[in-house]
Amino acid sequence: MKTPAAFRIRWLGALLLAGILAGCDDDDGLTNGNPGLNDVNVVAAFGDSITQGNMCSCAPYPARLGPLIGKAVVNAGVHGTMARESVGRAQSVIDRFHPAFMLILYGVNDGIHGKGADGTLAALRDMVGICRQNQVVPVLATYPLPFGSHGAFTGRTDVLNDGIRALAKELHVRCVDFEREFAGPVDPATGIAATERSLMNDDGLHPNDAGTQVMALAFADLF
Repeated sequence: MKTPAAFRIRWLGALLLAGILAGCDDDDGLTNGNPGLNDVNVVAAFGDSITQGNMCSCAPYPARLGPLIGKAVVNAGVHGTMARESVGRAQSVIDRFHPAFMLILYGVNDGIHGKGADGTLAALRDMVGICRQNQVVPVLATYPLPFGSHGAFTGRTDVLNDGIRALAKELHVRCVDFEREFAGPVDPATGIAATERSLMNDDGLHPNDAGTQVMALAFADLF
């Protein structure tokens, strides 16, 4: 089993991490053998403020990812949006940019607004379906567990992440497990690995400069 990024970044340094971060499943390179009219050199990063990167005075992960994989990565993150209201936007992004791949990181805002995981997972399922209908290869991702001022949503995010892993397995979709990639030391009292705080902003929800680098490297490992 590969070591989580929170430990590797501490010991190896960010530049040594490229190509060795783990996803939720196998390590075969991500390809699109039947892209149709889509461009195999275009990737859409689809999500909320964590993708948009507006809560960090640093380069967001899509901007860092492009040079790592030699593809154009479109930042289709929109601050504050929820998964269930963004299903239609997935089609709009595909129609506009014709990506051959879509990286989907959505759902934490649904939990923050009190929405149940079932509806969020249904929206993610619909996004995967839209991708496949348009010959786009989808990728799902989990979230780092929130803490601090967003600590009240840790439990909801944990449930969502479990659902995302299960959905990825059911639909045979590649998955990047940011809960694991951002995990710090295990608390011996609880047996739970909390999020490594050195990778996050003080709000406990948004990755900082080091965290966005971890995200880019983890997604790059798919390719």
